[in-house]
Amino acid sequence: MKLKLVVIMMLSLSAAVYAGDCTTVKEMDTADAAASKIQNWAGVSSFFKKYKQCDDGYIAEGLSHTVGTLLAKDWRTLDQLNVMTNKDKTFESWVVKHINTTADDSDLALIVKNAKEDCPARNTHLCTTLENAARQALQDLEEE
Repeated sequence: MKLKLVVIMMLSLSAAVYAGDCTTVKEMDTADAAASKIQNWAGVSSFFKKYKQCDDGYIAEGLSHTVGTLLAKDWRTLDQLNVMTNKDKTFESWVVKHINTTADDSDLALIVKNAKEDCPARNTHLCTTLENAARQALQDLEEE
């Protein structure tokens, strides 16, 4: 009986560790599938609204790659991001959190360049925030 209780407790703990802040493994799998389909800021925002509690581990790494790629290679969509972050500062913080050492270093360098050299005046605050986050991530990479 004690062994059965220990096994049940271990399974419960391992499921909780696997799921992070997600409530079920199914939710984690759904969040993973949603994260892998993101192609634009609307998709990032949708993920944030539905699955931000699942932003951990490999899903978080994938999101960092997506955010870095959008900022580096699709800079022309910055206005869309600016509108979203002006409406929701929590979303802005979440996006900035994903500019980190798991992003590609060439993407980080391009984010710095874009923010410094190609920032529309209406997006100055966001550009400065993004540039600072990308510079910090690059510095952290150099120190590793």
